[in-house]
Amino acid sequence: QENGHQQQKDAPSSPSSNSTNGSSSSSGSNGSNSSSRDTMLLNLDLWTDTGFPTAVAVAVVACSKGVKRAHLIEARMDGGMLLELYSRDGVGTMISTDFYEGIRKARGTDLEAIQGLLEPLQRSGVLVRRTTDELRQQLQNFTVIERETKVMGCALLLPLGMSPDGQRVAEIGAFCVDVVFRGTGRGDSLLDYVEQYARSRGVDRIVLLTTRTADWFMQRDFKHVGPAWCSNLLPQERRSKINPARNSQLYVKQLVPLGQGEQYSKPGTRIGF
Repeated sequence: QENGHQQQKDAPSSPSSNSTNGSSSSSGSNGSNSSSRDTMLLNLDLWTDTGFPTAVAVAVVACSKGVKRAHLIEARMDGGMLLELYSRDGVGTMISTDFYEGIRKARGTDLEAIQGLLEPLQRSGVLVRRTTDELRQQLQNFTVIERETKVMGCALLLPLGMSPDGQRVAEIGAFCVDVVFRGTGRGDSLLDYVEQYARSRGVDRIVLLTTRTADWFMQRDFKHVGPAWCSNLLPQERRSKINPARNSQLYVKQLVPLGQGEQYSKPGTRIGF
């Protein structure tokens, strides 16, 4: 359990709702099952029997009845209410029915926020500088992580095509998490989402080009394979655009293919968003 706010959406499942899978259910049956599930959802005794703390059960029931957010705070904490309401991450647990924090594809309105995230890294030379027009053209390939409309991080995934060894390749770049939120697992969540999205598009290999050390990515299974400009692991068109004088190094991660019969997990479903 992480410190600060958490979203909890799972409720006790009712047997009737679990048995409605398949095409044999009629609209009347669906309505009856839905009504039965709603009744069970609001049954505090059922919540208690399934092992949920009473405070959590009451908060979920309140949200089910129209309350958008419920906050659980340690009663013995001095100033707990003020800290929960007026600090960035709060000190309690939040149960919410609305979109509080998550990962999604970038929209046109995110352009300025993405520029703000990238500017310090571009200024220090960690990232290649991109003009506003370049960012606008690449916006459809950006993924962002946001909390209450505030963009906290971004990542660019550019499809590169086929490599000489027959692999579909995509390049990850402009990967950045707001300094305030670093060390909180957001970077891992963002990378996980991007990898799942790439796999859903048939990508076999994700690559990273950088002139700096990439320890963070190496700890997440990226392998250093040497200079990028001469690597056959990249499509020829991408290699032709690399300046050898920059000595960009290539880091590679092979996406493990799903086994036969294994269910594909859509982007984000494994990380709770």
